[in-house]
Amino acid sequence: MATDEETDDEEKDEEKVLYEHNPAPPSERIWMDVYQDEDKKLAKHDWCLDTGIIKNLSGEEAKPKGFYILVLNKMKYMLETRLGRKSGAPKFPEAQIKLILNDLDKVDGFYDKWWRTESSQLEVFIRVVQKRRHDLSQKFIIDSVTRTLSG
Repeated sequence: MATDEETDDEEKDEEKVLYEHNPAPPSERIWMDVYQDEDKKLAKHDWCLDTGIIKNLSGEEAKPKGFYILVLNKMKYMLETRLGRKSGAPKFPEAQIKLILNDLDKVDGFYDKWWRTESSQLEVFIRVVQKRRHDLSQKFIIDSVTRTLSG
């Protein structure tokens, strides 16, 4: 029977393997738009020989899982401090946070820095949170992310 530590190590190894990419040789790079560039310049992009995923060169990098854990905890804190003293104020129990994190884990490549951008993560994050918590507005979720980014 595996211990909790062994299970955690296996999950970390699986995550590393899941997000490791085998870049094509430099001679096989492909020309594509650089989306963050106002001039719509082209640049050579790496792509993965195993999955065919094209590497993101926009400069906008995906956030790790720990960031979204912080955001969810910030949301919980904000709900407790702003609204927690009122009767009937919404709560954000740990069980819901775990369910949201499990939903994010199921999204294909959600934490993959190779091709996922921060803005695409944010869109998915809002959708997943609102699936579990219909009462939380998009503005509140974005505000939580912004506050987490600023510290």
